[in-house]
Amino acid sequence: GNFGCEYRINYTVLGDGVNLASRLEAANKPFGTAALVADSTRSKAGSDYAFRRIGKITVPGKAEVLTVFEPLYRIPGDDTVMCTANILCSQDAMAVSLESSSASELSSEGGILNAWRAVPKPALDGLAQKYEEGLDHFIAGDLQLAEMAFMEASVLAPEDGPTKLLLELCHEGKKPGVRWDGVIRFEHK
Repeated sequence: GNFGCEYRINYTVLGDGVNLASRLEAANKPFGTAALVADSTRSKAGSDYAFRRIGKITVPGKAEVLTVFEPLYRIPGDDTVMCTANILCSQDAMAVSLESSSASELSSEGGILNAWRAVPKPALDGLAQKYEEGLDHFIAGDLQLAEMAFMEASVLAPEDGPTKLLLELCHEGKKPGVRWDGVIRFEHK
C-alpha cells in the first residue's frame, strides 16, 4: 500500500504471505530450485500445472511445518511438457527445444534454467517418481531406503538440486545422536 506523506511516498507490501514468499525464495538456494511454493499456492494453481513435492520444511519466523512444492511444468496436453524446473536442464540430450518467449523467462543463477524448456514427459515423470519414493522414506526416517531412491533419481538427473540436498541430509541423518523427524529446518533468512 501507500505509506508516507505528500512529500515522500513509499509503496510496499506487508503481511504474513509476503514474509513466507520471501523465506521460500531464500530456500531455493540450498534446494537448487528456481521456484518453491507452499501447498496453498499449489492447490490454487489447478490442474494446468504439475508440481513436485520437495519436502517438509520450517522457515525463520514460522513455527509451522510447511510442505513445499517445485512447479515442474505447464500441461499443454501432449507428451511434451513445458518445464520450469532445473531438473533436466543439464541433460541436453533430453531437452527437445528452448522456447524463446521473454514472458516465460525466469531468473538464472548458477546454471538454473532461465527459460521454459520442452522435455519429454516420461523422463520428467520417471525422476519425479523416484524422488517422491525417496522423499516418502526420508520423511518416515528410513534413510537407507531414501538414499537408495535418491541415488536412482540422481542417475536420471545428476544435477537435480533437491535430490543432491536430500542425499546429503540422508548422510547427516545417519550420524549417531541425530534426532530425526523428516523436517528440513532453515534457520537463516
